[in-house]
Amino acid sequence: MKGSVDKSTALTLAAAAGIVAAALVIVVLYRLGVSVPGFARRPSEERIVRNVNLGDSRWPEELVELNVPSFQKDFVVHSAFSYSGEHGNLTLLYATRAKLDDIRAHYRQTLENPSAEGRNDEGVLNLKGLVRGRIVTVNNYFSEVSNLIMVNMEMTGEHAALIRQKLIDAFPGDALTAAPDIGAFALGESSEGYVMYDFNTFAEDIYAGAPLFSRAYSFDGTMEELEEKINDLGKRYTDPAQASIGEGIAKIKHGPWLYQLKPLESGGQVKAALIVQRIPEG
Repeated sequence: MKGSVDKSTALTLAAAAGIVAAALVIVVLYRLGVSVPGFARRPSEERIVRNVNLGDSRWPEELVELNVPSFQKDFVVHSAFSYSGEHGNLTLLYATRAKLDDIRAHYRQTLENPSAEGRNDEGVLNLKGLVRGRIVTVNNYFSEVSNLIMVNMEMTGEHAALIRQKLIDAFPGDALTAAPDIGAFALGESSEGYVMYDFNTFAEDIYAGAPLFSRAYSFDGTMEELEEKINDLGKRYTDPAQASIGEGIAKIKHGPWLYQLKPLESGGQVKAALIVQRIPEG
């Protein structure tokens, strides 16, 4: 009898040890990013941020959805991450056929301390609140076929810094080398920029789905002088099929790159906003 009890106890201890060992293996594989059958990894902000691939357009949507779930989303119009100094923002614009009152009710439940900002009625959505201590704004834009909902969430701290550095490192400097007269606008200091993914397949001034990289560079002169300098690019890029230049704005195709230059004023300073996109092959 005693031998039987000892044998049963030994089997129980062995089974428990096996369960613990298996659990440890799963945890280790999970941390290493290895897929484990039957063990679905729940996405985390840290995992998404550390694995951001700027050539993949899905990560901004994933980060916004993780923090501020959308409501009956049909498709994404555009998404972006922008930074100014140490401050960052995630933006998601999506289309939905849901009623505005239902959308408003969803975000009032999602946000902490939601409040109406300005006009907020049956045709206009303007909400502001917090999610995990971050400021979030939700607005709508008019569309005849669906509601366009823009969600903007601030990002600060380590995760914002990691994305910001990846964005700075990934800015296509070879595009500036390929067109020195355009690259000349990038000689000033820059502390603002963004990466945007636009999914409008009917747009004529961008390529849908491919990342658009932008930086704002300080300009030592007036707004009028900057506009004149941009207009001067028309002397170099004369083919109307490849360039549209005028009124201080330039859109130029050169080699494998699409360039856009625009003047802006930020913080009381004149800046040249340069947008660069690699033209997709095929």
